[in-house]
Amino acid sequence: MLHEELSTDMDRITQLQDAILDLLTITSTSIEYITKRTQFEQTSISIPTTLSTPNAANRVEYKAAIETFVADIVRRSKDIQHLIDGLPKPGDSSERAKRLIELQDEIKIANEEYKQVLKQSKELVNELQLALDHTLGESPKDISNQPANYPAGNTIS
Repeated sequence: MLHEELSTDMDRITQLQDAILDLLTITSTSIEYITKRTQFEQTSISIPTTLSTPNAANRVEYKAAIETFVADIVRRSKDIQHLIDGLPKPGDSSERAKRLIELQDEIKIANEEYKQVLKQSKELVNELQLALDHTLGESPKDISNQPANYPAGNTIS
């Protein structure tokens, strides 16, 4: 469960990072288009037009492109705001800390249970060996300190 929680948050952060990079790309492309495809106009008769742009877009195309850029920037900005709103709030950290403490306690309990089961299994192996020795008429061996060999190469020590 914790892994899913962290994975979800990391996914949100990755999405946010991607959205910001997209916004920067759109902005950069928009600025480049605006500066390289504009038609300079004479604003005053007394000031001559000295710059011309060989690849300038016509006014209708230029205006449509700028409107598209603005719409893209606004849309992506709203996406970013939505992603930011979905991130965990500062107050959520106390809940997560409590959850981590609960998980640590569960791990400790599970570890203790594992140790008990392991001890029981060693005792059962020892009892089984004693029963086999008794049945076969052999002298009992103390195998409590010897590793037991199981199929598939697993040992309990």
